[in-house]
Amino acid sequence: MAENMFRALWSGVLCVLVTVAVSLVTRPRPESELVGLVMGCTELPSEGHLPLHHRPVFWAAVVGVVFVILNLIFW
Repeated sequence: MAENMFRALWSGVLCVLVTVAVSLVTRPRPESELVGLVMGCTELPSEGHLPLHHRPVFWAAVVGVVFVILNLIFW
């Protein structure tokens, strides 16, 4: 088990180092190419016209309530 943990640790460290190295060597893309791909460069649509059950916040609240209820039942 310890060998697997150390292998995972070194794999993660190597992945981060390669990611940073590639990011430093390559040129950044212009923002016009990132529209639709990156949330910061994309115009977000309004959710004001959607009914409540079509909004992600509603379902996040439902999942949170179910999670709390299940924790109380199986505690």
